[in-house]
Amino acid sequence: MKPNLAALADRLDADAAHRARLPVVAGFDAFVDERIHVVGERQSEQAFTPVATITNFAEWAARSAGRSGLREFVFQTEAGGCTVNMGDGVATLGFPLTAFAGVGSPAHPAFAEFTGKCAAVEPLGMEPGRALVYDFADGKLMFCAFNHFSRFTPEYLREKFADGKFRAACEAASALVLTSWSVYPHMTECWRYLYEEALAGLPQRPHFFLDLADPASRPRAQLATMLDTLGGFEKLGPVTLSLNGNEANQLAQAVGLAEADESPEQLERLAGELRDRAGITTVGIHLVKSATAATAEGAATVAGPYCAKPTKSVGAGDRFNAGWLSGILLDLPLTEQLAVGCASSGFFVRHARSATWPELTAFLREWQAGDFNTQAR
Repeated sequence: MKPNLAALADRLDADAAHRARLPVVAGFDAFVDERIHVVGERQSEQAFTPVATITNFAEWAARSAGRSGLREFVFQTEAGGCTVNMGDGVATLGFPLTAFAGVGSPAHPAFAEFTGKCAAVEPLGMEPGRALVYDFADGKLMFCAFNHFSRFTPEYLREKFADGKFRAACEAASALVLTSWSVYPHMTECWRYLYEEALAGLPQRPHFFLDLADPASRPRAQLATMLDTLGGFEKLGPVTLSLNGNEANQLAQAVGLAEADESPEQLERLAGELRDRAGITTVGIHLVKSATAATAEGAATVAGPYCAKPTKSVGAGDRFNAGWLSGILLDLPLTEQLAVGCASSGFFVRHARSATWPELTAFLREWQAGDFNTQAR
């Protein structure tokens, strides 16, 4: 189901000033990404054809087994991490953002553009992680180093929050974004600390928007325990858990639910079952071609503006989350929330940057009219 996107864009334009009154707090991860393209064939010093797909890369690697293999790669250094990527999307859309993220002290130069968009950035005494991101037309392979994130414990947060800045920012926030559970060994305990101590007694009921990052390396028992802790946030405000398809099926395995294929019926079933299990307001599952969410009132699926050859795919899910959160904060109906999320990610994969509010609403109108090229541009 797709809502009237042109009418939605008109309403969003009319309500544009509202964003400045909806501050967001986000935490806690930051990565310095080395985005890598593997050279398939080099035509000149400046021009090359990359290895197109993960399958092509895997076939080359398999042929090298028992022998050896050599490939050139081309990389660029950029800011990364779910808090930074989603935060960039939120801030670019015009919501005041305070980020508590380990960008380093002083901040690593890769984060200069991001920090410039934020109302404030607090590094919490933490250096960024490092990620090697192999980018292909059909997906990405990410190899991350973040062993120092193991220092991130309730005791560490209690010390870093002692100056009162985190509490003050949260008391003014319309939403709290907590990302990348998977890369922090003690994040379940940290989340408990947040709702039992650091955020207890907030004067308002902010929205909580949670994202896991790929939990494939975490034991299934830890996934189940994490899911069962989310109801603690629900006592403080409505909770949205955003998952991609792989993450949703990993959670299903962990708690004994049937996995879902990519059909709307299966995705809506699984989103609803995970929502019921967690005891929270909303669970969403976003894929490359669609987005689904389930609430107590029902479920919805929106087919997105698919781009067969994205300019950039790393960070697209985070920009979907940024757009979806903006729809939540503006109290849009569920299908319109998902449509704004899809438009935000659709713009990003075509332009390799976050959309501004005027660009987002223009994209919605183009999507309605079917005027934009479905390829990257």
